[in-house]
Amino acid sequence: MKAAPTDQRRLVDIAELDRRLGGLAHRRESLPEQAALDQLVAERRAAVESAARARIHVEDLDRAIAKLRSDLDAVRRRRQNDAGLVAGGGLSDRQATELEYELRSLARREESLEDELAELTERHEAVDADVRHSGAVITDLDARIGMAATVRDTALADLEDAVTETTAERAREAEGLPTELLEFYSRCAEEAGVGAAILGGGRCSACAMDLSRSAVAAFRSAPQDDVLTCPECGVIVVRTDNS
Repeated sequence: MKAAPTDQRRLVDIAELDRRLGGLAHRRESLPEQAALDQLVAERRAAVESAARARIHVEDLDRAIAKLRSDLDAVRRRRQNDAGLVAGGGLSDRQATELEYELRSLARREESLEDELAELTERHEAVDADVRHSGAVITDLDARIGMAATVRDTALADLEDAVTETTAERAREAEGLPTELLEFYSRCAEEAGVGAAILGGGRCSACAMDLSRSAVAAFRSAPQDDVLTCPECGVIVVRTDNS
């Protein structure tokens, strides 16, 4: 293939612009601002799950406390009733003994239920505090997520501006180049990852390989309008005065 040396040199500039576009695309895929936002979203998700578990625990404790209070009320009513019977007199010795035994049992049961109720109430207060704390954490994360999203959107907008500017610059650089030359450049770029590179001091700047003396000699003796490729990586090599 033949192409004017000046056109070949423009391929190196296009390759640099393509490299820049590739870097912008990579930055978009691994945007630090997006990673920061994703981390905050993950933290919020964990906080929401934690709050949901805590609320379920509170509901379980509410039911357990309600049952304990109901049992405690029943024990107290039974104890009050038995105490009234004993105080009223007119009981046989056996009835009085049975009631006194039951009163002692009811007293122990009442004390046990009161202790259990106090423990559950304390746990309820602690878990309820966890729910309130989780709510505060979620509120704070919502605010931070909003700010992080704004920062991310700004970074994306800056990237889009850079891509638009670089793409336009590439189009200007490629304008007027032979279609066949551009198609060959695209094939080289697709296969090697780089379309064109400088040959400097007998070394291809794309693969950084020192070429053999015979290859360098062949490049030097070839007509200036010959489009040559690196025997190592297949990239279009553009010759300069230092080649």
